[in-house]
Amino acid sequence: MPDDRPSLELYGRSGSAGLALRRGTVPGRIERVDVLDGSAVVSTTTFTPPVDGAAADADLVLTPWRRRPTAPTVVVHYRRHQPESRVPAPSARGSFRLDPEQIGDRPMTQATPDGSPAQTPGPDLIGAFFDFGTSRAVCGVFDRRRVRGSDAALPAAGVERARSLLPVQLFATDDSPDPAQEIEDRTIGIPRIRGEAWREVFGCAPLDVHHVSHTRPRTSDLVVTGDGVDFATDATGERIRGAKRHLADLDIEVPGTGLSGRELFRGVYARFAELVADELNLPRAIGSLSVTFPTKLPPDKRDELLTVLRTLGGKVEMNIDEAVAAAGFAMMKRLGADFLLGVEAFRLNARCPEGGRAWEQPDEWAKARAWHENLLVLDVGGGTTDCALIKVTVVDATPAAAGNSPGRFYTLQPQVLASGGRLNLGGDRLTAQLFTLLRTKLGIRPGDTRFQGVEQAAPRKQLFQALWEAADAVKRKGLGAKSPVAVRVRSAAPGSAVQGSDAVPFVWPESPDGTAPAEPSATEVTVTADELAEQLRELVAEITWLAGGIARGGIDVSGGGHESVDRVLFSGGSMHSAALRRGIEDGLRRRFESDRLAPTFEVEFDAEFAKTGTAVGGVYLDAVADLSPDAEDPEVIPELLSGISYLDVDASRLYVNLAADFHLRKGSQETYPEPVFSRGQRLELEPGGRAYAEGRVSYPVRAVLAVHRYDVSNDDAPDAESLWATHTMLQEEADQLAVAGVNVRFEIDQEERITLLLCKGTPGWLLEGPEVDTTAVPHGLVAPPEHEGAPATLRYSLHQEVYQVGVGLREREPLAFAGDPVPAGGLLLHVAARRITLYWGQPGAGAGTGVERDAGPDPAHREFGTLADVPEGYVWVSLDPTGTLRFHQQRPRRRTVTVPLDLVDAADGVVFEEVMKSGLFYDESKDPFSGTL
Repeated sequence: MPDDRPSLELYGRSGSAGLALRRGTVPGRIERVDVLDGSAVVSTTTFTPPVDGAAADADLVLTPWRRRPTAPTVVVHYRRHQPESRVPAPSARGSFRLDPEQIGDRPMTQATPDGSPAQTPGPDLIGAFFDFGTSRAVCGVFDRRRVRGSDAALPAAGVERARSLLPVQLFATDDSPDPAQEIEDRTIGIPRIRGEAWREVFGCAPLDVHHVSHTRPRTSDLVVTGDGVDFATDATGERIRGAKRHLADLDIEVPGTGLSGRELFRGVYARFAELVADELNLPRAIGSLSVTFPTKLPPDKRDELLTVLRTLGGKVEMNIDEAVAAAGFAMMKRLGADFLLGVEAFRLNARCPEGGRAWEQPDEWAKARAWHENLLVLDVGGGTTDCALIKVTVVDATPAAAGNSPGRFYTLQPQVLASGGRLNLGGDRLTAQLFTLLRTKLGIRPGDTRFQGVEQAAPRKQLFQALWEAADAVKRKGLGAKSPVAVRVRSAAPGSAVQGSDAVPFVWPESPDGTAPAEPSATEVTVTADELAEQLRELVAEITWLAGGIARGGIDVSGGGHESVDRVLFSGGSMHSAALRRGIEDGLRRRFESDRLAPTFEVEFDAEFAKTGTAVGGVYLDAVADLSPDAEDPEVIPELLSGISYLDVDASRLYVNLAADFHLRKGSQETYPEPVFSRGQRLELEPGGRAYAEGRVSYPVRAVLAVHRYDVSNDDAPDAESLWATHTMLQEEADQLAVAGVNVRFEIDQEERITLLLCKGTPGWLLEGPEVDTTAVPHGLVAPPEHEGAPATLRYSLHQEVYQVGVGLREREPLAFAGDPVPAGGLLLHVAARRITLYWGQPGAGAGTGVERDAGPDPAHREFGTLADVPEGYVWVSLDPTGTLRFHQQRPRRRTVTVPLDLVDAADGVVFEEVMKSGLFYDESKDPFSGTL
């Protein structure tokens, strides 16, 4: 071969392929060669004996050859020559990324999940993710039609950053032009540096590699003309601001539109879909559409919006909230273009299930099949703040039938440990404060900008908008740096120019009907750095208070007392303010120290994708979940054995959680230490979108029952501001109920409305409907009471499902454990799977006597039996003390009485229930666009 011949050539054959390696390309004995197509290994060949690739040119035959890759990467596993060593050299790996042209075939212009050519460029190959925010709207699009040869390249900028992190050579090695080999060779034994280097490689967002794109962010201000709805940047007319707030009630008419929220948002999303298709050159009809939502938006309100949007696409979903979508974007960057390498880099810095990292608990970490990090997402937009503590887990879910195959099945499992949000807490809140400050400085009277209910309100509304835009410009200019800086504001008459480029212009408007708004009395004012810092302080404190409480609650709920927050991700348009980011970061570190959480978290912020990252992350999670097969699919096993690997997304753990602690007042100056409801507590979803949680403890009856709500803790004495819900009765009634053995329980819904439950014993249910045949269960499901007065108990544990992972059986947390009591009113369990699975111990390991919660039989000797398939649409299972099992579509009604005193003579399980009085109401003074500011 001539000296200028390429070091590596890959060429296809019928049923196999040839790989030509120039001498020295691989400095050792070649043991295995993998050919990857993007992230999937399409060919794995083992060479016995190994082929010496250091001493001579090598011409290798690769089999099997499943298909010609469109994004080819050749991975060579080899051992270096070590003539001075008495032990074999460790296995090394060299990665060579090629252009598809190098294998002689034109690259595919389209692809389907199995890699075969697509026959049509239709909309079924496109998924869209709409993020309609308070101030900006953006759409992320996954387009699997696009596969380009450049997709195989590592991001050049990331490679250069990674090389700057690498230490000096730890041992003699040949220089390699391949960055993957360079990083691996120079970081052996130092996993933290290795992980940092890989994070730098994938630090940019390889959107093209993932076939993801996004639209430009549009203003969420709307223009309504008759029945037509458009975005203010794409149409002229009177602006409607803050429309997103009306998602909470779609039946109310949105001010200034003449349309109900239901009509308005149908038009908004339909127009958005048209603009996305035009901007990204997509088919008019988008087959798969996902819509993000604020964490605070209740599930029933999401279902109402979904009903409105069903006509916009063949598949319309609403599974991912804004905070989780932002986390999806962060994980896309972490895993990078080559998810096999990305998973390895993630593992090297992640925690094993016991909570330690590779350098903290090496033995437990090495044995683990799952690794996680705790990611706190703070998404601060214009009108809302969403926060979630997300346990991001990568699981090696390779089925047992595949054994220790070269191909692996990885599952990305984001789990929401705690989440919450605040309406009217975001960048608009700060703009509103600066609006009021500017109005005072400019000498404009408050009444001159208030237009709600005012006849001929146009001049006031236009003055409001002009002053709002000036206040927003002051915010962006004064808080863009790490420390606030003073900003000058200069006013001018309509049509005149503001002299001086460093001043923010405030041009008061001229009304089209000839009625002029009030003029300012000052022509130039300055908002000082101290004034800006003072305006920022309260917002930072509230966001920090909210995020700190969610972080502490999530860690507590997960049982990870020895864990902490590993990363804090700043997202949302308002996070462009460096002063805001720095204030929140400093506040969180102080908060974590006081809450006994390690303040050593890493901070992530991507200025380029601060707003668009939510849409990109959402469509990435959806796309990966849609494209990946099931791990138990019979067709997957041979592919894993042949070396093909998969990445799946499991979104089943994206629960709705409570964002605060609720405590019952015990006396005038104290509360019960055990909370009624806890931060991070999961809400159960019902058909129709309602969600609820039951209190975990019962309390004695009191004449005044007052529940207080705390965003972080109840260390302070209860006060009027923390009071959330109350119920009162006569002291004589309370005394009679207490003597009769009545106790107090509570239930809470997705809007944090609390229902009082006065109970005689454990609340009971009206259990009606057909019985499930359980005659095949040995000894029956329920064991009789051990003695008189004791409850019946479960004989066996009940699971939603049991599945195989890796080398053994894994089961999700049981629905109920063996030995759990079955109260007189029956046991009710929420299910979300297709079947109920029962397991019991083998003879001699507890069979027939129940399995202890913490001391069950050896997992290798458990016997699992399918009890019953859950009918479609049924989400509850009940079990009464006689052992009768039933399925229910709706949650059964409780056995109730109409007045509390009826409980005195009632049977066990009977309940009096009533929604408590609370301060839930819409405060229009906190809505800057209501016309009252």
